[in-house]
Amino acid sequence: MRIVRRARRRRRVRAGMTMVELMVALIIIAVGVLGLSAGATLVTRLLGGGAMQARAAVTAQTRFEQLRATSCASIADGRDTVRGIISQWTTHAVTVSSLQRGMNVSLVVQYPTPRGTRSQTYQTMFPC
Repeated sequence: MRIVRRARRRRRVRAGMTMVELMVALIIIAVGVLGLSAGATLVTRLLGGGAMQARAAVTAQTRFEQLRATSCASIADGRDTVRGIISQWTTHAVTVSSLQRGMNVSLVVQYPTPRGTRSQTYQTMFPC
């Protein structure tokens, strides 16, 4: 009978977690939560930057379409600002072959980011 009581006491003493195990578990959980919050912050910042890059690309595409709809004789260098995005284009006539002429257009788009101004350069050629 005494042997059974001692075994029960040992089980009672061993039931549960020690303070050290609890502290280690809390530290692991805290590191995991901090890692998730840092990751969420990074993703939010990258999404904002991607939205601004997409807006700059759409602005460049719109400018190319406007230039493409214009006759080659009236296309000239220029600069424009739309929704905080600065577009600057330069043109020059090129001869692709003896039968075909074209207009080479280079468009630099500058847009603001939290770390400063970034720029993208786009080039295309219009047949004339």
